[in-house]
Amino acid sequence: MGSLPKEMIRRINMNEKLKKVLADVFNLKENDINKDLTKDDVSSWDSLTQMDLVTSLESEFYIELEMLEIASLTSVKTIIDTLINKGVNLDS
Repeated sequence: MGSLPKEMIRRINMNEKLKKVLADVFNLKENDINKDLTKDDVSSWDSLTQMDLVTSLESEFYIELEMLEIASLTSVKTIIDTLINKGVNLDS
């Protein structure tokens, strides 16, 4: 079996810091969080929780999200992609 390209590995990694943020915001267990989780899968993911997610991501990862980025945060995968695009290293 061949190995995955480094860019693909970066895109599927989710560090413990991100898992903790998502678990805290959505009141989930860390081991229930995976990259395929979407807004439709989490009953507590409403507009108020979305703003809590945004403020938590911004403070934990020292970033500032734009309105279009905030609107795109509808799954763990899009959260990971957005953080990577903002220069956040999720490998550690």
